[in-house]
Amino acid sequence: MVLKCSGDVSEWRFNGQKISDSTGQITIRNIDSSFNGRYECISNKNSVPYIRWENIDSIKQKPVIQISQDKIVQCENGQRVTLQCCSSTDYEVEMMVERNDNGHLNPAISDNCKYSYSVQNCERAPGKAELSCKVKNPNLQGFGYSSEKVMLTFKNEEFDCRDGNFGAGNDGDVEVGDCEGDEIGSVTAKCSGTTRNWEEQKNNCVLIVIQELEEESQILSAETLPVFVEKLNNITLENEEKITNSTANIKSIVTILNNIANTSKDFTISGDVIEGFINISSIIVSNSTFSTWKVVNNETRNVSALFLGSIEVIVGSLQRDTSFETGTDIIQLRQTFVNSSYSDTLGTNSSAAIFIPEEGNITITTITFSTLNNVLPARNSSDNDSSLSNSINAVVVLLQVNDTISNISLSFDLINETLGNPQCVFWNFELFDGFWDSFGCELTSFVNNTVTCECNHTTSFSILMSPSIPPGIKSLLDFITYIGVGISLASLIICLIIEGVIWKSMTRNDTSYMRHVCVVNVAVSLLIADIWFIIGADISDSQSVAERPCTAATFFIHFFYLAMFFWMLVSALLLFYRTVMVLSQMSRSTMLAIAFSLGYGAPLIIAVVTVAATAGGGGYIRENQICWLNWNKTKALLAFVIPALTIVAINLLVMIVVLFKMLKRGVGNTTQNNDRHTLVVLARCVTILTPLFGLTWGFGIGIMAAPEAIGLHVVFAVLNSLQGFFILVFGTLLDSKIREALTGRWRVPSSDSGGTRSTTAGTSSTILDFFRRIQRRNVYNVSGLGSGSAVNSGTG
Repeated sequence: MVLKCSGDVSEWRFNGQKISDSTGQITIRNIDSSFNGRYECISNKNSVPYIRWENIDSIKQKPVIQISQDKIVQCENGQRVTLQCCSSTDYEVEMMVERNDNGHLNPAISDNCKYSYSVQNCERAPGKAELSCKVKNPNLQGFGYSSEKVMLTFKNEEFDCRDGNFGAGNDGDVEVGDCEGDEIGSVTAKCSGTTRNWEEQKNNCVLIVIQELEEESQILSAETLPVFVEKLNNITLENEEKITNSTANIKSIVTILNNIANTSKDFTISGDVIEGFINISSIIVSNSTFSTWKVVNNETRNVSALFLGSIEVIVGSLQRDTSFETGTDIIQLRQTFVNSSYSDTLGTNSSAAIFIPEEGNITITTITFSTLNNVLPARNSSDNDSSLSNSINAVVVLLQVNDTISNISLSFDLINETLGNPQCVFWNFELFDGFWDSFGCELTSFVNNTVTCECNHTTSFSILMSPSIPPGIKSLLDFITYIGVGISLASLIICLIIEGVIWKSMTRNDTSYMRHVCVVNVAVSLLIADIWFIIGADISDSQSVAERPCTAATFFIHFFYLAMFFWMLVSALLLFYRTVMVLSQMSRSTMLAIAFSLGYGAPLIIAVVTVAATAGGGGYIRENQICWLNWNKTKALLAFVIPALTIVAINLLVMIVVLFKMLKRGVGNTTQNNDRHTLVVLARCVTILTPLFGLTWGFGIGIMAAPEAIGLHVVFAVLNSLQGFFILVFGTLLDSKIREALTGRWRVPSSDSGGTRSTTAGTSSTILDFFRRIQRRNVYNVSGLGSGSAVNSGTG
């Protein structure tokens, strides 16, 4: 905009404020409606200041210009391409031709917004057409806007897809088309060679009136805010269906609400403004927007967080020291001024409750959202993408207090009673575009589908839960687990008793001695781990999980389960040592030192480092769930999973190497009987280490990936709870030498002893039977790893 003033001008003013020094002409660029007002030029006439002024009120908000996207056009004389050149109704528009190689631009169609371009003289020499859209303000001569240009590219070839909006393209091509009617933006489509049509991929069309309001919201003031909110409220109501089904419209309205909130920071807003704000918010988070918000959250991470943040900001601009309430069926605001402790029910159905024991003259403001569970993503601090396993399972309560308080009690009724593992959380805006965080909040009770939390700060609170197992299945799993653990404990005790009875007769050489040391320590580790498992389960079943006892239980469960796996590793390494390194000799004391250092030293280091690294931030245990290593917050569970599965992989590798070695020895004339006996031990090791312990925790990892898979829970519960029974059967009872030692101790004198030729009755394993037949053909029975017998012809 250019302003001129004749004479000796000394100064220009706008609304009383100086905007320029002495010049007869000033140019104001990038103007909008905020430049409406009184302009004054001050000149001197006979040394007397002379003021000339003029009020300008015809500058309107910068228009929203709607122009077509670039298009590829198939050369075909007589073809017409529809082009858009649209703007606000108060502006005049005209499409201008900058370059025209192969056609003619026809005048605007009846709605004074669209033009048609006729393709001519194209087939022989296809070229391009370049056009622009000129927008003029009818009230200001020479004042207007020019949009970006649109380019038509003509090609003389056949295309799979042809459309007046998206142009021409081949299979897989992606093009951008125009929005229709009262919308502005673009539509992205992909050409399908099968259907020979453009298939819509993404719709970014926004209502023109909403886009204009978004532009206007950038220059709001205390004076214009109430009128603007009323206008936005009316337009939102009039276009509710179009808005709720459009991701672009919802994003635009969230941006407008954020601009309104930021404008309100500098002054106190009226009740009409907050009421209109809540009405608008209720429309864009209504039940009909759930599917739209799902797309919004997948496309843009911060829109829902921006919406919640806008409400927190504007609530802070309410007048304090007063009590009032307003709202809709979806959002309810209540502000209360109190001078004593405060308790109240929240939500239309009293779906939440609050209690603040602290006394004092304070203003408490609450906003209860009944549908934000389908709007906000359920991601937490360790889940940057929208979580697939967690759900917001209660209303969201925004709480603000005009004083510092450190004790807030909130109770929530659950939306979905089939979910479990409740977490008391608040929305943390600091990282990852916002996430649910549990810092400063603690679950105090979970009774009758009501969760009670205590928090030491104010913000937006809710309950985060994950899929739970149906009550009937959960009872079955509990039954399987407790019965299985009982069987496991009894089996381990029997195993240790048997080892004590036959210890002297079965540990006469170093290999047999070390093999039984490994079995005893595996049994002891699992026995203690199971005992702590029962203790941890009892702690977890209480209404609130006490952190210190649960931390202790988790530490010992972690340590002794790791010890069990590391003693399995010791067994595998001993197998490798005695089978592959046959010429090497190591003293019993050296082997014991290495075994105990690896069997208990390594697990102790891992367990201590884990608790030291994660306990300080509350990320060691699965808070409010079970006494076990945390996964969601710190991934502490990896401190068990990685070592356990690594040991399984190493043991598998050892078995492959040993089996290859034994098969290689079997080719030729070798008569190493102890090698053949080792195959029996190898078969038992494969049975214990790989399909039982390895698969058990493999199913455990499967549960983490798919917590709703009931079959995985059942299989894991069975295998995990019966590990002690498996050790008794495969580590002790299936050893023929141990059975011979036991029968020899209680043998009736007249009975036939056939010790070295006894079969393994009752075993269903074909592999074990095969190796036993090889063993029974031996002249001598030489003890290998896992058989447990001394080097002699008897049970020694």
